[in-house]
Amino acid sequence: MQKELFRQSPDSDKLILFFNGWAMTREAVSHLAIPPEYDLLHVWDYRTDKLDVDWSPYREIRLSAWSMGVWAAERLAREGKLPAVVSAVAICGTGYPMDDAMGIPLDIFRGTLDGLTEENRLRFNRRMCGGKSLKHLFEALAARETDEIKAELGRVCEEEEKRLKSVDPHPTAPLSWDKALIGAKDRIIPAKNQQAFWQTRGCRDIETVAEGDHYLFNRFTEWEQLWG
Repeated sequence: MQKELFRQSPDSDKLILFFNGWAMTREAVSHLAIPPEYDLLHVWDYRTDKLDVDWSPYREIRLSAWSMGVWAAERLAREGKLPAVVSAVAICGTGYPMDDAMGIPLDIFRGTLDGLTEENRLRFNRRMCGGKSLKHLFEALAARETDEIKAELGRVCEEEEKRLKSVDPHPTAPLSWDKALIGAKDRIIPAKNQQAFWQTRGCRDIETVAEGDHYLFNRFTEWEQLWG
């Protein structure tokens, strides 16, 4: 995993921990205002589970995860590598990203990986953004190399195939999600599959956003709106 810390103050003891989606860059959330008393740790690139962070300066950590970031956060939680958090919000994601009932259907997931090219990548980005209306984000997504993001997706596929073949193909995670946001018109992870997943997690607040696509951050201007 890669990470980048945005410090608001040398004395800050509050942290927003954000796990980004597959193939994403920070531009996905760069418009969100960070509360002055918080730092922001942006995590992305899930080719490994390695994440070395000193959590000790922070007495309050709020978790947000988007898309494949939900899977990444749950993996770290199961491995005991995630700190205690005061709130956890999931956006358009599940802990089983490759799953016929609770994630992206297997054939579609494998087809995306096997056929990933520069041209197909543009089509995926359009589906994720809900078209070309988010021009700044659409352009920013080209920053990461196709070979890199294919390796990232390949690793997720490999781990998910292990899960599906295991004795317990739907493991729980020691992570209590407070809120799950679902885009009603999500063209990446079907909304009904997200609903099915969150019902198994006992999430207290499951909100389906009418007309919402896979990318919902354009509906927010501040991080606090996610957990408020």
